[in-house]
Amino acid sequence: MGSILLIGAGQLGSRYLQGLAGIKRHLSITVVDPSDLSLGIAKERLAEVGPSPHSFRFLNSISESKDPVDLCIVTTPAHCRAAVVSDVASNCRVKAWILEKVLAQSSSQITEIERVIGSSGSGAWVNTPRRLMTWHKQIRNNLHDLPGPYQVTIAGSGWGLACNSIHFIDFIAWLTGGTLIGIDINGLESNWIPSKRSGFQELLGEMLIDFSDGSQLTLACSHGTAPTIITITTSKGVLRIDEAAGIANLPNGRSLDGKVEFQSVLTGPMVEQILQEGSCDLPTLYESAALHRPLLDSLLLNWNHTQHRSDLVVPIT
Repeated sequence: MGSILLIGAGQLGSRYLQGLAGIKRHLSITVVDPSDLSLGIAKERLAEVGPSPHSFRFLNSISESKDPVDLCIVTTPAHCRAAVVSDVASNCRVKAWILEKVLAQSSSQITEIERVIGSSGSGAWVNTPRRLMTWHKQIRNNLHDLPGPYQVTIAGSGWGLACNSIHFIDFIAWLTGGTLIGIDINGLESNWIPSKRSGFQELLGEMLIDFSDGSQLTLACSHGTAPTIITITTSKGVLRIDEAAGIANLPNGRSLDGKVEFQSVLTGPMVEQILQEGSCDLPTLYESAALHRPLLDSLLLNWNHTQHRSDLVVPIT
């Protein structure tokens, strides 16, 4: 029997719980959230998937759970993730971790997470899940025949430049095999705006990200209602991906249809692989931290400059 500790039972955490419910092997699953409302949402969504072979506990505090844990999944907002990881580690012996993005709100918080878990992150992964998705794996396989470097543009409206950039940065790092070597933030707007999630901030404008293989990623988020389109320019033509429509148009004229899979669908196979093999297709904590750090440093620089502040963290999640 495997033991799972799920920290955070809100919108995302409850989707993880739905995915865990579908795993065939018997699990002992503990869900922790200080909010009774969030725990109620999690219980309702668990009921939606029908009977499950697992045993469940719903708690308000990490300190109520002292048992060893095979896998801890942390879905809390970014501002408290380092503190939560430390709290979990001080109460339980944890074998493996899955951490949600944005990993933290500063490089120093990432350092604290690495200190607690271990800087190699060999038993910890960060959930930038396009690496898990069947469609995106097919897209990557098709790019193998199209040598880089690539010019990549991801442009649209309202897709969350500050909080979701890491998804696309990780996606391109995975596609190219390159490491992030620089971020140009001169195209960012000076006005930060309230995020869809209360208490956090968002940003519009452009960022340019350079990779070690020579590929360059342009991230552009604007006002309006334009769909978000991924354009990858290769030596043999352009690959255009419309994730919302589920269509990837390849340079050879063919199209590759697919979809962005829900967390409730991705969770089961991902967790089973970790429990059975001790591995996962997600980036390790070490790999993801190397992408997060320059992004967070750049966003914090913009935040402090435009808001005339000297904060140590950037208010994104």
